[in-house]
Amino acid sequence: MIADEHLEEFQALYRKHFGADITKAQALEKGARLIRLIETVSRALAKEKDENIHQPNTIKV
Repeated sequence: MIADEHLEEFQALYRKHFGADITKAQALEKGARLIRLIETVSRALAKEKDENIHQPNTIKV
């Protein structure tokens, strides 16, 4: 669960960036999606880094 203070901060950032207000429910949904995206990208980057460490002389195309 995302803390209320973080949802409010997300709402403020969203308002500042997009010029539109969103509800707490929308902030929760968008925040959760953003967290999942960051986790997915982080895992992919970590996997790629790990593969490069174990195969240092391999050139990927």
